Order: sequence, then structure tokens, then C-alpha cells
Amino acid sequence: TAEEWAKRAVTSSSPTRLKTFHPIIAAWALSQFERAPHRVTEWNRQLVAMSASKPHLKPDLNFLSAQIIAWKNVQAGIMTRLGERKELSSSEDDLTSETVDSDDESKIRRDVETIFASAQSCKQLLEKFYPNELNSTQDTNALKAFTSMFTHTIQAWGCASRVTLLYPTSSVLLDTSHGVDEMLKIARLFDDKLGADESEEEHAQHMLRLVGTSYAEIASQLYQIDSDVDSDAETRYESSISGRTIFLEKFSHIERMLRDYDFYSRKQFSQGMFTPESKSVRHRLYKEVLQGCAGVTLPADCGHVVRVCKLIMDNLSWQEEQCQDGVQEDITEIFVDMALLAGTVVKVPDERMYVLTAIHNNASRFFKRKKSFETSSYATVDRAALV
Repeated sequence: TAEEWAKRAVTSSSPTRLKTFHPIIAAWALSQFERAPHRVTEWNRQLVAMSASKPHLKPDLNFLSAQIIAWKNVQAGIMTRLGERKELSSSEDDLTSETVDSDDESKIRRDVETIFASAQSCKQLLEKFYPNELNSTQDTNALKAFTSMFTHTIQAWGCASRVTLLYPTSSVLLDTSHGVDEMLKIARLFDDKLGADESEEEHAQHMLRLVGTSYAEIASQLYQIDSDVDSDAETRYESSISGRTIFLEKFSHIERMLRDYDFYSRKQFSQGMFTPESKSVRHRLYKEVLQGCAGVTLPADCGHVVRVCKLIMDNLSWQEEQCQDGVQEDITEIFVDMALLAGTVVKVPDERMYVLTAIHNNASRFFKRKKSFETSSYATVDRAALV
């Protein structure tokens, strides 16, 4: 096998490249086997030991991030197995189903525990590598590796939060609230970086994209958890009593992420020197937040939505004012989402018209003009689609 061949390469005196081990690490990371994370870790340990005499074999961040990917894929394998077991159980007759449920209860409990343990392992590895490894490199590939680490760790806690909606337990460490809280703690790993001044513009651009991507993924996971709540009858009934989604329950965290992200952006790039990639990440963050706001139904909570819409519009306006040239991105969807939200959550007609007018006026600066020099160089909004 490839693994046996690699083991021979380790003991041989022939020149060996780090790339030789990449297919093996990747195969284990993607396999969904429960032993896969331990195999990836063991290979990285062997490579670290070999790098003492052969420095070029020291595992890079892509090899290290494979450990987190492996744990996340363990979850994916379990979720697939749980889904298949549920389908099988529903197809059995009543007597058999009772027997299957009784026999499977301990297995399901173990699977739920493994899913949470996998998420915890992802978190521990992320905290081990960040920010130590990030501070030691300015390489673009390092940014991609850290983006993968943060994204998969956030998704791991999202998976853990959702599985307990399907298979509730009595343990407070194995419930949705615990998973959501752990997910939000990941956002706080950036606090020190967001408060510091970066001397290297390229490094600041990397951080801006990493933070924006991570925040957007957190907002997306919260929305997905709420979607699963809506699909579960019992949970939907419990949620309807309070009338608030998990996204709204954690709204203060979402708002803080938006403000922290834009504060760092303005501090580091007062001249508006943003890359197309950074702009795309920013717009994705706004879209994910607005999507999560769509679950707001209580009139008493409309102020939260209006406040976030204003925050997004103010920051887009600042971006437009600072931008001198660049690739225009279509942000029509952002303004359409805000208009739809205002039309839904703002119940008083006069207030609703006021908010809608403000959205239109903010969007107008991005409308296409007859004279090209009058058109925004930052982004465009389709007037017809918004109206």
C-alpha cells in the first residue's frame, strides 16, 4: 500500500520529499474512519522526528490542519451512519422498531459523545496552532491553512449543536447550547489580533480575510441550527414559546463580530486599499448575518435588525468613499435582503417606510449612472431589482 511504501521511504537513505506523504495524510483525513485523526497525528509526529536531521520534512500548516479535517470528517461519517440507521428504523414494523430503538440507544449515545469529543479535539488543535504558527509566517498558503482550521472547527461545533436536536441527551455538555457557546468562543481568539496594529499590510489583509471568513461561518452555522430547529416538531414548539431563534438569542455576539471586523478594517486600511478577495469576504459576512436575521418575528426585536442594517449600510458607504478604483462587485442581494427584512419585521407603516427609504437612499450611491465617472468604483446595485 501507499502507507507501507512511505514507511520504507522513511527508513531508506534515498532523498525523500515532504510531498511524498501528502496523499497519505489527505487520504486519512478524508476517510471518515474514527482512527483517522490518530493516524494523521502519528504521521506528523514521525515527520517532526525526521525533520531533526532532514529539516525539509518538517510538517507545514497544511499537514497540521489535516488533523482538524480528520476529526471533522469523523463527525461526517457518524452523521451519515445515524441518518441511515434512522431510515432503517422507520422502515421496520412496530415490534421490530421497538427492539431496534432499545438496542441502538447506547450506540446513539456513544455517537453523540464522539461528535462532541471530535469538536473538542478540533478546538484544542486550533488553540495549539493559533496564533503561534501564524506569527511565524506571512505566507499566503498559511492563510489558507488557518482558514481551513477555523472553518472546520466552527463547522464541527455546528454539527455537534445540531445532532442533539435529533438525539437529545440529559447532559449539559452534550446539548445545543454548549455547542453554540463553544462556537462563539472561537470568535474571541481574534481579540488580541484585532486590537493590535499590523506593520505589514499583506499580513493585515490576511487577517482581515481570516477573521471575516470565520465570522461569516459562525453566522451561517447559527442559521443552519435554527433551520434544524424549525424542521423538528418538538423543538419548534419549544422555540415558539419564546418566539426567539438561537441566532437572535446570540445577537449581541453577532453584532460585536460585525463591529470588531469593521473597526479592524478601518484602522488598518484607512485609505480603503482592499483586495477583491477581502471585499468578497466582507459581502459574504453581511449576507450570512442578514440571512440569520430573517428568523426574527417578534416586533419587539425589530430594533436589532434595523440597527444591524444601519451598521452594514454605514460600512458599505465608508468603503465606497475610500475606494478609488478596483473590481466592482454586485451587492444588490445585500440591499434586497435588508429591504425584505424591513418589510417583514417593521410593523408600523410609517416606521417601515422610513427604513425602506433609508435603504434605498444608501443603495442609490451604487446605482449605475449614464456617465461612468459618476458610477461607484466599489460596487454596483441593480436599481430595478431593489425597487
